Amino acid sequence: MSEVLELEDPAPTGTGRSALPLSWVVAAAVAYALLAVLGRLTVVQGQTVSLVWPGAGAAVIWLLAEAPRLWWRALVPLLLIHGAVSWATGGAWSLVVFGAVSLAVQTAVVVWLVRRWCPSLLGAGGTQSFRSPRVLAQASAAIALGCLVGAVIGTVGVAASGAEVDAWTPAAWFARHFTGVLVFGGLGHLAWEWRTQSVPPRAQGGSRLELALLWAISLAASSLVFLQPLPLVFLVVALSVWSAARYPTFLAALHAAAVGSVGFVLTLAGQGPFAELGDPVEQALLIQVFLVAVLLTGLGVGALGDRIDELVSSLTRSREHAAEQAELLAEMTESMGEGLVVLDDAGRVVRSNGASRRLAHRVAPGADDGSALSDLVAQVLHPVVDRAAAPRPELGVGDVPIRLADGDELVLAVSRAPLSEQHGDGRSGTLLVLREVTEHRKGLRPLAGFASTAAHDLRGPLTAIRSWISLAAETLDPDDEAHEGLQRAERASLQMADMIDDLLAHALAEAGDLVPVDVPLAGADGLLAHAGDLLGPDDELVIGSDLPAVHADPVAVRQLFANLIGNGAKYTREGVPARVVVTARRQGARVVVEVEDNGVGVEESERTLIFQRFHRSGAVRAHFRGTGMGLSICQTVVQRHGGTIECLAADPGPGSVFRFDLPAAVSETADVPVG
Repeated sequence: MSEVLELEDPAPTGTGRSALPLSWVVAAAVAYALLAVLGRLTVVQGQTVSLVWPGAGAAVIWLLAEAPRLWWRALVPLLLIHGAVSWATGGAWSLVVFGAVSLAVQTAVVVWLVRRWCPSLLGAGGTQSFRSPRVLAQASAAIALGCLVGAVIGTVGVAASGAEVDAWTPAAWFARHFTGVLVFGGLGHLAWEWRTQSVPPRAQGGSRLELALLWAISLAASSLVFLQPLPLVFLVVALSVWSAARYPTFLAALHAAAVGSVGFVLTLAGQGPFAELGDPVEQALLIQVFLVAVLLTGLGVGALGDRIDELVSSLTRSREHAAEQAELLAEMTESMGEGLVVLDDAGRVVRSNGASRRLAHRVAPGADDGSALSDLVAQVLHPVVDRAAAPRPELGVGDVPIRLADGDELVLAVSRAPLSEQHGDGRSGTLLVLREVTEHRKGLRPLAGFASTAAHDLRGPLTAIRSWISLAAETLDPDDEAHEGLQRAERASLQMADMIDDLLAHALAEAGDLVPVDVPLAGADGLLAHAGDLLGPDDELVIGSDLPAVHADPVAVRQLFANLIGNGAKYTREGVPARVVVTARRQGARVVVEVEDNGVGVEESERTLIFQRFHRSGAVRAHFRGTGMGLSICQTVVQRHGGTIECLAADPGPGSVFRFDLPAAVSETADVPVG
């Protein structure tokens, strides 16, 4: 069935993956035979070989269209047809044999090099013809090398026939085959693309009327140039440039070939400046150089035009895509509930969304958008602080309370991020994200106060219970059965005390007063100065010497590090001393900290659950004592400082890496514009 489909395929794609249909093989063989006869008709008296060989181009197209594994289906018929035509037209036996071999080897070398150097070409694996100067240059080099090999073999055949061989012999052989491949092969390849692919018109193309005018002027001018003896043939090149600049490369190549053919025919007829040369071989050589020059000019300008059109088209598509993305982004930002404000390096508002404008009009009712946004940004960046007011533990880091004109209060959670080279001219800006949290913050204070009070009030009765249990245990005989029960009760009371302490610590972390200041992490005055006390005598704490300073509440962050480093010392593998490494780096306006340990690690399925209150992973629940509140406290501290925390696997393991971010010290972010 596949064989039938191949034979019925009317237009080979040139990918080299399937065999040419039989009808195309027959058509290619007939075309080469006719062109070979035409070439043999140009043998002049006293010469043994043709002045031109257009069949060389047809042979290359045939072999390019054939599948590489089936090259014999093209090369063998080419050998036989070439030899038969040469013998039938009176060629010497040596020329019949060497000429056929020369053509087959030349064609194989050209196609092999083209497939290696120009994979974008039809027949070489691609779908295009000469669409760039680079491809044109590489294809011309492949043709030149193949024709050079063919010229060597052909010259040997001329010598074997007994004809006189001089320096012109290989040059003439090379010229006629190079011209044949470039002109007829190039035109054939462009026609192949025109037939099977969608060739876009020139971005600044000409009309049909201009095309007709161009052809009329070109044929008249080329005829006039070659009907007079003055060397004015270079004027024809301008017509080739005109054609290639205004029309697709295929039409430009047709035009160049037509102009060159007029000169070729008139020269062979004894007309024009080239006819002054008496030797027909020299005449043919010069007219072939002229034809190649005109064609290469047209192909070169056309390929350059194709490349420019492709770049312009790509730029246009990119601009359209960017415009679509910008429109989509604008629609997304307008639909967001958070307010977005973009400031330039001077603090002026350059972008805003609907949510930010609505917030601005609540702060400055009745004002226009620009004035209202400016007022809002001023109060966000430079909030009024009442030093005499009572502390407000419900407010987190970045919260800005704004007193409205009607006496109500608006609480905004504000985050900012630098925008580097926002305007494309080296200037930077700032993105403000404004989220209203008024109602949320109102509900936090009573809940946090209740948790703190409840935890505090439970500690008194529990302390009394522990004291009486301890006293009772001391009065009993250690062998008494009740003694073991009292010991269990004492251990349970200790665990409850730990849980109440953690609940109190969590309540303080969640709702306690935060007083952010610039504080170093490392060094004698850093938050980690006494962290080593949390480890055992054989454990190791490694603290980087270049840790950036942070802008955070020292008490809360010290508790954060104490929990993480304490966990690294607690959840160790048996017989392996704990090793905890603390590193940090600046990332914009934040400091990213990593605390890595070599302990038992956390299963991948547990890495998000361990931050929940009272949750303990299966790897530690059976072997380590704890309440499951430590990491929840860490998450609360980090979140109140506007950051996130995550647990990762150590590399190499086993162990865990806790990565979180804190605000960078204000003194280190002074160069970041904030309005």
